[in-house]
Amino acid sequence: MKRVLVVDDEEDMLWMLQRNLSKSMEHVEILAAKSGEEALALLSDNPTDLVLTDINMPGMSGLELLIEINNRHPETGVIIMTAYPSNSYENEAMMSGSLRFIEKPFDIKELRSIIEEVLQENEGFQGTVDGVDLMDIVQFNGLSRATAALKVTTGEQEGMIFFKDGSVVHAMCDERSGEEAFFTILQFNGGTLQNIKGVQPPMVSIDKSLEALLFEAAVQNDETTAPEVSGENTDDTQQPPHETESEGEDSQSPPEDNDITFREVEDENSDSAEEQPEISAEDFEMTEIQEILAEFTNIEGVHTACLVGRDGFLLDSLARAGIDAEMIGAIASSGFGSAESMGNQLGQGDLQMTMFEFENGPVLFAPVGSEAFLVIVADQDTNLGWIRISIRKNSRKIQEAASL
Repeated sequence: MKRVLVVDDEEDMLWMLQRNLSKSMEHVEILAAKSGEEALALLSDNPTDLVLTDINMPGMSGLELLIEINNRHPETGVIIMTAYPSNSYENEAMMSGSLRFIEKPFDIKELRSIIEEVLQENEGFQGTVDGVDLMDIVQFNGLSRATAALKVTTGEQEGMIFFKDGSVVHAMCDERSGEEAFFTILQFNGGTLQNIKGVQPPMVSIDKSLEALLFEAAVQNDETTAPEVSGENTDDTQQPPHETESEGEDSQSPPEDNDITFREVEDENSDSAEEQPEISAEDFEMTEIQEILAEFTNIEGVHTACLVGRDGFLLDSLARAGIDAEMIGAIASSGFGSAESMGNQLGQGDLQMTMFEFENGPVLFAPVGSEAFLVIVADQDTNLGWIRISIRKNSRKIQEAASL
């Protein structure tokens, strides 16, 4: 049995809601309170799934009640009602954790449908920003096609990103909104995050695809954090926060069902890849570079990740059984060189990444230092945003591991 608490200082409205909301919702118990203070007293003795509250009430307002509920009963969702809508109220309610902002008068059937939808939503999650890549959380909401709000709070700033069926449609941070607010939030350092399922965006201010937004965010992050090229070693503190996370074996090892074979780096005398015995993941100890390459092959649809010297010789790889990684290296060097040459001729600067799209899936190239480049081979419908983000995150790690 689900429990919903309705809070309104107008007795007629409270009576109408308590009587009509329970119709066609036999699995829902409706409680009523005339004030925010009475509501908090009820909540302390009656675990409740959802609170539906008016915003303008004498004594404790609906917004103040919302904040208290989030502090005392974070598992309880809140919907705000008002007869006096305004953008400032709506933004404040959303930033405080409201699932919806409903304007009076409303159709009782629509309200009933909203309540049913909210009660059926999966619970969100909370955590700290430290050690968490916000772009990964954004990507998670996209992959799960979530309708949700990601609220990020630091000691000085607060922002919220809204998702509709997995697409980022709105963001707000201080006085900023839209893409500017979105990119600002992704740069937050430290603080806490709350991913709230079922939150409807108050408006649509972003129309770019999630993939395009994440790619642009990754480029902006690189431009902000990358050290200047020099002959001296850079200090580890120059690494972006998400690049210093743990590199444990569990997160790096390839999945058991990905049917990956490994190239032994020491064996340089074999005539062909076919003559090398297939080695299982259980019997093989990966090199440091292969552990990093496993972050790519762990992405669903990616079956091959190679590190290739600019002379076309394979330096290391993880590849699906039957894939000739040596051949990939030899062929890819030509395509990579052509792409670099094109950029130079057109005055577009250094090559950051290039992709060839084929009938059976894409092939992506990305430079790693001045001596090598990555080749990522994937199946159709592979999430390219994941691949691009992983390239941005790991190219420097590979460069350091290979001392390129």
